[in-house]
Order: sequence, then structure tokens, then C-alpha cells
Amino acid sequence: MKKLLIMIALCLLLAVSLVPASALAAVQEVQSDKIELKLSLFTREEQDWIRAQQNKVFYVGVAQDYIPIEYLDERGRPRGMGVELLRKIHQLTGLRFRLYQNSAKETWEEILQSTVEKRIDILSTVSVTPERQEYLEFSVPYMETTQVIVGDVDTNRLFRDVAQIEENSTFAVPRGYWFVDIIKKDIPQAGIIYVDNMEEALEYVSKKKADYTICEIPVFTYYKDQGMYQEIKIVGELNEKNQIFIGTRKDLKELIPIINKVILHINYDEIYEASMVIPRNNRKERRLTALVVLLGILLIIVIYYLWRTIRKLVRSKQAAEEANNDKTRLMTNIAHDLRTPLTVILGYAQAMMEGQVQKEADKERYIRKISEKVTYLSAVVDDFFLLARLEDNNLALRQEPVRLDCFLRQIVEDAELKAQAKQIQISLHVADGAAVFKNVDGVKLYRAIENIMTNAIAYTGRGGRIEVSAIPTVEGKVEIAIKDNGQGIVPEELPHIFERYYKGGQARKEAIGLGLYIAREIIHRHQGEIRAESELGRGSVFYVVL
Repeated sequence: MKKLLIMIALCLLLAVSLVPASALAAVQEVQSDKIELKLSLFTREEQDWIRAQQNKVFYVGVAQDYIPIEYLDERGRPRGMGVELLRKIHQLTGLRFRLYQNSAKETWEEILQSTVEKRIDILSTVSVTPERQEYLEFSVPYMETTQVIVGDVDTNRLFRDVAQIEENSTFAVPRGYWFVDIIKKDIPQAGIIYVDNMEEALEYVSKKKADYTICEIPVFTYYKDQGMYQEIKIVGELNEKNQIFIGTRKDLKELIPIINKVILHINYDEIYEASMVIPRNNRKERRLTALVVLLGILLIIVIYYLWRTIRKLVRSKQAAEEANNDKTRLMTNIAHDLRTPLTVILGYAQAMMEGQVQKEADKERYIRKISEKVTYLSAVVDDFFLLARLEDNNLALRQEPVRLDCFLRQIVEDAELKAQAKQIQISLHVADGAAVFKNVDGVKLYRAIENIMTNAIAYTGRGGRIEVSAIPTVEGKVEIAIKDNGQGIVPEELPHIFERYYKGGQARKEAIGLGLYIAREIIHRHQGEIRAESELGRGSVFYVVL
């Protein structure tokens, strides 16, 4: 254990040493890489005003959590459509814009108050409300977004507007957000829970601390794709689109016609390309180096502890010759499953660090490949850890009541994302008597059924279908069936598919033979049953009885 702690400390020190110093920059200019003055766009009075402001700095307030429409990235740099418009204004006029230094620390409500108190000159992304019109001048709108109503996954109704929602409902609303006025107008009896930001509002709905919130579709999509809140979904949308403007203080109204002319004369494709990009948690060459080194060290630790676990199992359960065979087999599997993706990661990272990759598109593709391989390695390591706990009879179940229909619906919704690439249709049917609560470990049972679904998607051809159903049995249990119309299983292989490390002749190249074994062990520990039926060329059906 002491050696392990030393190795982890070294990993942390290495990661810290590789963080770019620029990540700590305090002052963020909102400016273009080059200035190409085009004062001919403006009237003589506007040109005179621009020249008079050349030594002035205009401070810009940015919402930190409006991802991807407006936000601060991992280095505290402002991003978003409005910010890119200000960069374009700087390029054409030379006017200077700088991020308000407290943007990362203030909520949107506090950003608005800082504008009232003249610490902020410009808001790059803002909606019009009567209250804001008292202290802001607004440009022409440069963007229009669809506002969606977000509820938890158990919400069965769809709403065409806020006014259709029940009066006793509660809404989580970030402080200062404009749509609170719509809620108060259309549902006067609704409860309002004020939170600091949109991420916290979505968390409240996910944990059922609030019934609903409202946000733009890109914002919902970002948090959903990050896998942060899987218990939420879109349950409706607002009738009217939300128009977004650039706002300036009243005493800077001379800036508004200048902003309007830039908005009306720019190439929007260029602005969209620079701004509407989903932020990622990657870094460039130095961050990739840290990732590869950390991953290598962690893999060594994992292999070491797996080897110790296997040696202990071998000594207690098998004779010497059989133990050596099992150990060799497992270590071979580990080496094969970890070596190939790690080699790919090292190759891509080395190519970037040595400057062999110049185009941004190629860099993004290399980074995406590294991300995919890291995700795969993470899944493999999880399987081996779970296998070790299963073999050591050390898998503790944290059972609690789970409603099966909601549970299966979540699995199907997540599987649909994986099936989209192959255009596979997934359907779910839950019989009336199967929508019951069961005492299960939701996380581990999810893993078991997800493994079966993953296999079904992998062995079903493009345009195929998968049917998931649940029916009650005469013994008072529930039988879950996962049926596909894929390639099926060879009859001779069917009795062995739940064995550890078993891979049939039709197995995928990347398969390691643990998915169905882990599924069987988890289901058995829930006092359940699992079996499979298959017809070669026509598909397979897996049955889980709980």
C-alpha cells in the first residue's frame, strides 16, 4: 500500500508539472488575431466616435455556464457567438474589449448587477426584458434559439408551452435568467427555486428536487452528452423563439449602430465555426503527454494488483499446473487487451508532440482517436476490477427499490445512442404487471443488462431491430427479454457463451469474453436467472428473470 501511495503522488506531481502556465492567465482580451480596419462601413460621426475611443477598454460580462452558446473555457477564456462578434468588431474598428475580471466568480444575476453599477460595459449574449431595458441598449438580434422544457425521465406528458404545466409544479431557475418572467406570468402558482447556474438547475431536476427547468436545446444537449444528468429529458418547448442580442450600457448607446452594422455585414459561417463548438476537456501536446504517462502508470498498478489477486485465487482453488495455465491465460488476455490501444494512444500522441500533425482537423481527429481508446481502456480496466471482485466473492450489492419500467427505459434510451450509427431500431414494451418495484443494485444490474444490449447491437446488422420486453411470470417474478434479428449463435457455441473469456468463432476482434460472464454473475447474485436462445442467421433472444 505504501508503494501504491508513492506512485499515485508521483502521478499527481507529474500532471501538475505539465499544466500550461497560460492556464493561469488572469487578463483575457476579447480581440481578433489581426486588425483589418474597414471604417468605410460607418458614417462620419461613427468614425469620429470610434477614433475617440481608441484608448478606452470596454469590459465585457460573460455567463460562465451557458455552454455552448456562451461560457468560459478551462483556461478562463470567453467563448461563444457574441464574443466572436466582439472579436470581429475589434478587427474592423480597433475598439478594445476585455473580459470583466470577475466573470468566473459571479452568477448571471451578479453579472447583471455589475452592469447596472457600471463595472461592466457590454453583455455579449443577453435577452431583452422590460427590467433590462431600463439600463441597457440592445443591438439587432444575432441569434434565435429554441427553448425547451426539461423534466425528469418519469414525466409522461408533453407540453406545447409553459401554460400547460400543472400550477403546483416547481421550477429550478438560475438567478437573473429571463424566463422566470414567463413562468410567473403563465403559472402564477408555480414554485420557483433559485439556483446559481444552469448546471445546478439541471441537477435539481435530475434529483427530483424540482419538477422542471427551461434551457436552450444546445445547452441541454451539451450536459446530456457529457453524461452528467441521465435522469432528465425534454418534455416540451416554448412557443416563441428566444432572440439573443448584444447589450451595452445606456451611456454607450453610440456603440449600438456600430455593432448593428457589423452584425449585418459579417460572414456568419465564419463566426459559427469559431464559436458554436462543444467544449471538450482535452489539452494539446503537453496535456496529451500527461494523459499517456498517467495512463501507463495506472495500467501498471492495475496489472500488478490483478496479478496478486489471480495468484491468490490460483493457490487456494486449483492445483499447481492448472493454476499456471489460468494465470498465463489471464495475463495474455490483459497484455493483449491493453497493449494494442495503448500503442495507438502513444503513436498518435508522439506524432502530435513531434509536430508531424499540422492541420487542426487532423489534430482533432487524432485527439478523438485517443479519447476513444482511453474510453475503451477504461471499460476493460472496469471489467477486470469487477472480475476480480466476482472471483474473490467480494461483490457487495447495495439493493434498493427500483421501478423496472423506468429502469429499462433508461437502458433503452442510452442504447439508442450507440445504435444510431448502424440505424438499428430499439423498441420497449413493458406489460402492466411488470411495472413493479424490485430490490436490486441498480448500478450493477444496469451493467449486466447493458452488456447484453451492447452484444445485441454489435451482432445486429445495419437497419436491424432489437425488441426489449418485460412480462410478469406465474411465480410473481418478471421476465425481461432482449431479442435481436442479428447473425445468431452457432448451436455448438450456445452452451458456452456465459463462460469466462469464451469467444466464439463469430466474435468481434475487440471482444475479450467477459461481458456475458459478468452479466450472468451479477444476475445470479440477485437470485435471478439468465438463459439464451438463438437461431443462426435469424437472431438471438436473451431472457433475464428477476
